[in-house]
Amino acid sequence: MALQVNIPLQGGITHNNGYVRVTDARVCRKDNADWFLMVEVSVYKDADERAKAAPQTIPCPSMDRFKYDYSVGDESDSNLVALSYVKLKTNSVFDGASDV
Repeated sequence: MALQVNIPLQGGITHNNGYVRVTDARVCRKDNADWFLMVEVSVYKDADERAKAAPQTIPCPSMDRFKYDYSVGDESDSNLVALSYVKLKTNSVFDGASDV
C-alpha cells in the first residue's frame, strides 16, 4: 500500500504524483500521558524508484513524521500500518492523495 500525492519540496516547488509509503508505525506514550500513534513515511519520485534495490528518497520535512491520538484497546486498530494510511489521508498535507 502507498499513497500517490503531490510532494511539496523546499523552495516552493512541487513534485507531482510522488509516492509515499509508511516505513514505521508505532504506538507510544510519554511520561504516563495519553497514547499516540507515531507514523514515519518515506517519499519517492515514483513507484519505480521505490522498487529499486537501493531507492533514493526525496527529502521532504513536511512529510516525514506524523503524530496522531490513539486509544489503546481498539481491536479495529490492530493493523497499525493500515490505520496510519487512514490517518494520513485526513491530514491536509495529503489532500488529493490516492491509494496505489
